[in-house]
Amino acid sequence: MSNSSYRLLNNSSDKIGSDSSIKDSDSSSTAMTNSNSALKKRYIQITIAVTLYWFVSITMVFLNKYLLSSNELDAPLFITWYQCVVTVGICALLGNLNTYLTIFSKFPTFKIDLKIARDVLPLSIMFVAMITFNNLTLKHLTVSFYMVGRSLTTVANVAFTYLMLGQRTSVKALGCCALIVAGFFLGIDQENAL
Repeated sequence: MSNSSYRLLNNSSDKIGSDSSIKDSDSSSTAMTNSNSALKKRYIQITIAVTLYWFVSITMVFLNKYLLSSNELDAPLFITWYQCVVTVGICALLGNLNTYLTIFSKFPTFKIDLKIARDVLPLSIMFVAMITFNNLTLKHLTVSFYMVGRSLTTVANVAFTYLMLGQRTSVKALGCCALIVAGFFLGIDQENAL
């Protein structure tokens, strides 16, 4: 084979190799763009979910405080029962709408399985007790002290994670827990001043 033929073959194979590397570069660039787009979409969904949770949670606290402070309706247990019944009703409605409207397609179909209900019963009892005691606490305390007291669940989570699961927590998280406990004692002092 002559030198000119050899050069021609080398040049042609170089061109093919460079074209495939360009295609690989383009496909990895497209994959990276798709990945960044999916990640950005996920962050937006998380931000919206957290914002809605904060809004609904804080609104619920103030609404419960208003209802429980009223002299006309002195029934914190009835309010708790009613809230649980309405929650089940909303879940049933959304679970039955999931086949008709695509916006509700992520909601599972509502059905009651007695075996699952029996297995979940202890957790349900604890949840209802939590809501009941939240409402009773809210009835007798100010919203600010209630929120400080409720934030102590973060401290309890850290303590129980260590005691029950044996998992350690970072020093920064423990510092935040110390701030929560300090806020609790400051709140107690302010509650006594009232």
